[in-house]
Amino acid sequence: MDKKKLILYIQSALCILWVMLMAAAAIHIYLEGYAYQAQGHPEVWIYTREKAAAVFGRYLPVLLLAVAANIAAVVIGARDENQDKPVADPELISLYKSERETASSDKNNSVNDKKLNILRLVLFAFAVLFVIAGVFNGSMEDMLIKAVNICTECIGLG
Repeated sequence: MDKKKLILYIQSALCILWVMLMAAAAIHIYLEGYAYQAQGHPEVWIYTREKAAAVFGRYLPVLLLAVAANIAAVVIGARDENQDKPVADPELISLYKSERETASSDKNNSVNDKKLNILRLVLFAFAVLFVIAGVFNGSMEDMLIKAVNICTECIGLG
């Protein structure tokens, strides 16, 4: 087997393993927390930072191995040459070229495109300005509190 292909298999296996371990740990934390709540402690949070940090720390070596395999694959240039590649369809290419020619010949359309792009840029600038104004007047904290309340009360997380 080719070394480049082997590193891709190892990388995929490590990523899948890490996801499966983290999912199993999340389910385990939930079941333990739910059982503790059922014993008469409904005010206790199921997921806490401490529990998540302990699980993340336990499986961090697997994640670091996956990242190292990814870096190694990039460095040695490993890639799957048999992956799905687009097929050049002559009919689609000719249709695309004819559409591009008609679009480039229409000068009025390019003026409208420029006006539309300027309008988009102005609207984006206003949106950024209002977001910054909202952050400075304290609305970001209000939105965070509302989001936390939605997650904890309505959906039932935690």
